[in-house]
Amino acid sequence: MNKMCDLQIKKLWIIFMLLGTLQRTQAAWLRCYKDSLTEYMVTPLEYPLPIAHSSCLDRSQPTVIYTFGYQGKVAGPATTAVLTAYIAKRKRNVILLDWEEEAKSGLLGLQLGYATSAAPNAKKIGYALGRALHTLSGAGVDLNTIHLMGHSLGAHVMGYAGRWLRERGKIVSRITGLDPARALFEGTFGFFKQLDRTCALFVDIIHTDAGNYGTSKSTGTVDIWPNYYGPKSQQPGCPRKPQETFSRADLCDHDRSWQYFIEAMLSGTNISAVYADNYRDWMHDYSRSNITIYMGDLINTRARGNFFCSTNAQPPFGKGSEGLKPDYVIIS
Repeated sequence: MNKMCDLQIKKLWIIFMLLGTLQRTQAAWLRCYKDSLTEYMVTPLEYPLPIAHSSCLDRSQPTVIYTFGYQGKVAGPATTAVLTAYIAKRKRNVILLDWEEEAKSGLLGLQLGYATSAAPNAKKIGYALGRALHTLSGAGVDLNTIHLMGHSLGAHVMGYAGRWLRERGKIVSRITGLDPARALFEGTFGFFKQLDRTCALFVDIIHTDAGNYGTSKSTGTVDIWPNYYGPKSQQPGCPRKPQETFSRADLCDHDRSWQYFIEAMLSGTNISAVYADNYRDWMHDYSRSNITIYMGDLINTRARGNFFCSTNAQPPFGKGSEGLKPDYVIIS
């Protein structure tokens, strides 16, 4: 009986998804920033060439392209924080992939809007970004200098872009997934391909809400698991009681991914992680491994596998070398 119910539910999801793929995708944009959030040039995603010839793109510098996830906004907290941090650092060209209209839930509500609109649109927009990067590459932009970064559903957008390019013989240097979205990308209803290690030369994924809003599988070149002590682990400082769905409190664990990354990017060595096959090995004896990495822009791109760390409950989150130790241990 349960198998029959599961089959019926699966059929309904397929119908909803097919309906979503029939919807017309609205315009998406590339915003290339100069010296502040208010100083930028914008061009349709389908016509990226103006960026290649703009003063906002310094070809002697690497380029980071960031995007948000489901119901994300250009002026949202994650977007503002990531862009502000990179603009302030002045060591990267900074571009935002704006797909705000396509990332909305629409009239169907949070769950159906995600399934029938936002998730299918993530694939469309990802492929469109791949085409845009292919065009920019033809105009002389070096894909080896491109770092794609996305939060939640936006991580899979970047995965699709990288996958589209790779199928055509080109590849970006790095994709960072900030707690990639789980729904429809993992488990029984995993209809869509998720970000994985094949999408770029190096793929680093930060898991902060594994098994809830975020994926729970190791699919990157490197997977970093802050404060992970088993399924449904929560981040220190986040509410333990259920919260209103999609409220800031409800998204606290999910949002820690971009908060940790920004702090690591700005501080350099404040958040480090240690290699372990799995969280039990880390909790049992974190000192058995001498392989450590830094989260953020100083990450070792030759590293492979799972890395674990602990953080503080409030900023500054990083503990330095103390963060290599778990807050809980397994006593054999």
